Amino acid sequence: MGGPAAVLQCQVAFTRDPETASVVAEIPALQIADFGVDVPEALERLQSMATFHLDCLIQEGKPVRAEERKEAGFYLRITLPPLGLFG
Repeated sequence: MGGPAAVLQCQVAFTRDPETASVVAEIPALQIADFGVDVPEALERLQSMATFHLDCLIQEGKPVRAEERKEAGFYLRITLPPLGLFG
């Protein structure tokens, strides 16, 4: 039945929207972002979006590339289905 689920770690950048004061959390490597009233809410929404985005890539047969941890910062752990990580 397949191996263990892979875990992808993606660096997250945070900004604050000047018009709404919302916290914006972005994963530059995946070119996705989401927002929340605070950091925990923005991260929860981003986690859901990243999981959905990566699942779509996998279902479409597109490669999911691992991001190299080159610098210190905040990284979000995203669990992929088995065989979802190709690089």
